[in-house]
Amino acid sequence: MKDAGYRIVVIDQHSEAVATVKRPGWYPVNSRPRVSVFGGRKRVNLLGAVTDDGDRFVCLTPDRFTAEVSKYFLRALQYEFGEKLVVILDNAPYFMKQAAADGLLLEYLPAHSPELNPLEPCWEQLRQGRANRLFLTVRDVEQYLKTALKNLNPPELYEFLC
Repeated sequence: MKDAGYRIVVIDQHSEAVATVKRPGWYPVNSRPRVSVFGGRKRVNLLGAVTDDGDRFVCLTPDRFTAEVSKYFLRALQYEFGEKLVVILDNAPYFMKQAAADGLLLEYLPAHSPELNPLEPCWEQLRQGRANRLFLTVRDVEQYLKTALKNLNPPELYEFLC
């Protein structure tokens, strides 16, 4: 595929709720740390991609993940990384409805196997960064994500795929 000019891209979706992510931690003896907690139903949805070269692309969307949203995301990937892509993705229903466009080959990961998706460790980095922090609004979460996404350590795709 590489010889034919294709780039390999792995994509995944993730949601960050407007809520406090509580994590255990080490604290001084006899201290009683308190974490402000807020839980809400609002969330920020992310669609992320990483290439075999380590390039990254992430879109934030306030909307639910739908076939329409995933279609636009796949087109944005072609605009960002070039027309000829091998896209590796999970079996989410909104991805399953996509017909491959010219130059776009879709390859699906096995069902129920997030450990095979190279982007899962990136999402875990986001969750760890949010630990024990209070977010009250969608805007607060978006601000955090815009900063944190720049500092993510992208995975080596071949460690997961080979």
